Amino acid sequence: MADHLFRDLIRSATFIALLVLAGCMQVDEVAGGLLESLRGKLSANYDPPNYEGPPLGELPSYRRGDAYTYSSGRTETIQEVLEDRVVWRNDLASSFVRHPNFIFPSINTKTDRGEVAREFDVPPDTLWPLIPGTRRQFKSEVRVKLDGQNGERLFYREWICTVVGKAEVEVQFGKFNSVEIACERYSRGKWREKRVWYYVSEIGHYVRRVDSFLGRASRDTELVSIQQGFDGLDRDAKRALYELEQQTLERMPSGKAANWQSNEGDLAVTMVVTRTMKTEAGQFCRTFHQVISRDGGDRLVPGLACRTWNGRWVRL
Repeated sequence: MADHLFRDLIRSATFIALLVLAGCMQVDEVAGGLLESLRGKLSANYDPPNYEGPPLGELPSYRRGDAYTYSSGRTETIQEVLEDRVVWRNDLASSFVRHPNFIFPSINTKTDRGEVAREFDVPPDTLWPLIPGTRRQFKSEVRVKLDGQNGERLFYREWICTVVGKAEVEVQFGKFNSVEIACERYSRGKWREKRVWYYVSEIGHYVRRVDSFLGRASRDTELVSIQQGFDGLDRDAKRALYELEQQTLERMPSGKAANWQSNEGDLAVTMVVTRTMKTEAGQFCRTFHQVISRDGGDRLVPGLACRTWNGRWVRL
């Protein structure tokens, strides 16, 4: 493979040199073209041959009714969970459909301005389970239909995604051992953006995402809170869970656990406050972890809540 790559590069360099001598290309165009050619040859799909450990994370599993709030102020709530896709709705009344595999952009997005649809040329579980060093390339076809306009616009995007490896990450509600996943997007042979997620398998979601763009400022977003939907629970059980949260935040010292279990025994929640803070305005806030045991498995749900003027605690 290395010999073939070397021969290809020699041929490319020789051809480019001839074009330059003929006055057909500028030097900066030559360098850019050669770099893009080299990038394409070195970024093929790759599986690390020497990794012998277990995967660092399995494909996320989401539940209807769960709501995820981010430091940007945006909240996204799961409306429906299908076989290989999840229907979401945000607080701006936009709906969108995604694969559980969050490295893919939305399959379909509907807003008050129009609709965006995407198709991908790889399976929806691409890159999972997470093995450090794994790299995958895929392409997407993007169709944009704006309200009030005839026809649609068509775009093509190319993505290169890599499981970078283990990374310790600190966000508002604590430090976590995460898996760093990075995806870079190209269009017309030019780098356009990079997305980096820090995925925590115990939570089943990423706790931080960093976006870098060509020609504009980067964006750093943290997960602030997860609100469980608890579909199927009766009113009394939901009330008991609410009171567990309120009493724990109001009275429990940091590090001490409070527990609750449903009458049927199929759901159990353990809650621990991890930190207490006071804002400049004098408002008390606390970070916490909940361990939710359901359907034979445990899930970690972290959060941040603040005490309101009437003594109730509200998740941010």
